[in-house]
Amino acid sequence: MSLRLTTSICVSLLIASSAAPLRAGQVVIKIATVAPRGSMWMRLMDKMKAKILKETGGAVKLHYFPGQVQGDERDVVRKMRTGQLQGGAFTAIGLSLINPKALVLQMPRIVRDQQHFDRMRKELHDLFARSFIEKGYVLLGWAELGPIHIFSDRSIKSLSELRKQKVWVWTDDAIAKALMRELKISPRQLGLPQVLPAMNTGIINTVYNSPLGLLAVQWHSKTRFLSEKPFAIGVGATVITKKSFDKLSSEQQKKLLEISFKYHEAMIKRSRKDNLRAAKALLGNFKFKAMKLAAKDEQAFNAAAEKVAKSFVPRYFPKALLDKVRAVK
Repeated sequence: MSLRLTTSICVSLLIASSAAPLRAGQVVIKIATVAPRGSMWMRLMDKMKAKILKETGGAVKLHYFPGQVQGDERDVVRKMRTGQLQGGAFTAIGLSLINPKALVLQMPRIVRDQQHFDRMRKELHDLFARSFIEKGYVLLGWAELGPIHIFSDRSIKSLSELRKQKVWVWTDDAIAKALMRELKISPRQLGLPQVLPAMNTGIINTVYNSPLGLLAVQWHSKTRFLSEKPFAIGVGATVITKKSFDKLSSEQQKKLLEISFKYHEAMIKRSRKDNLRAAKALLGNFKFKAMKLAAKDEQAFNAAAEKVAKSFVPRYFPKALLDKVRAVK
């Protein structure tokens, strides 16, 4: 077992009752996600839940609700707070509604590439695990959506052209909304389930996603161009309520964390392979074309991203945390 995983398990076990008894009967943990049914993420999560059920002798059962059937991520967070659900497999948007500090990992141009994200997860994992515990949640593993690009139905090669488009931002995406303000773009704010219908009716024509995510939710049918350079790495994670975690015995907690972290690492590796395949498919089979911003516009974008990061201190996260993230080489 890795040192990071061992430390993580110790952190989570410390906040559980010191003598968590073995509960009679089966504990069911209901987890919702916007990941579509049949997607790579759901296939691995289904394998993970089968492994956990087996390794706990049928005592711990994960029940997933995929494909937005429980609503947008805000709806999932609300249902977790009322006890209708015990967990969520979230993007950074949903995580921020639980723990705003998670947004520091999603800041544009902060995470330089996937290897940089790996180093950040390794060095800062325990810090984030504790921050979720403080909010009443337990981190079951990190996820990665992939490189986030801008997609449109037309070629956009300057910020002035981007300002003329019908640009979507996720209603709860504080980063995207702040970035749009800095770039003087007036976006259309919609929840995730509303995006495809809005694309079909022409309400929006420009969105952001990873290549794999774009194909998974079928937005590729309404777009034909993608930004050559991604502006962020899509970060995600699965969390469950501490209340549900405390219903497990110490041994069950340990097995849940061990298995879950193992499968989340597998999801990250698979996501990276599938995103490469998805990007090739978009540029090849679907004949997408890459868009490249002019150098001055790229500089303006980077300057706007820097202003947004600074503006989120201290409302979303302390400056010390931003500095720690920047210090990861």
